[in-house]
Amino acid sequence: MADLVVGKDKCGEQRLVSLPLSRIRVIMKSSPEVSSINQEALVLTAKATTYYQRRF
Repeated sequence: MADLVVGKDKCGEQRLVSLPLSRIRVIMKSSPEVSSINQEALVLTAKATTYYQRRF
C-alpha cells in the first residue's frame, strides 16, 4: 500500500496527512481509557481519518 501524500507544509515539502496531529492527540486523550499515545498510532489514525474523509 502506498503512502498517502496530502498537501504541502510551510517549506513546500509534501506531508503524509493534512490534519493537525496535535488536535487528533487531544481528541484521543479525551478518552479516560487512554493514558499515552504512540506516535505511530497517532499518524495512522490521522491517515485513516483523511482516507475516510476522501472516501465518503
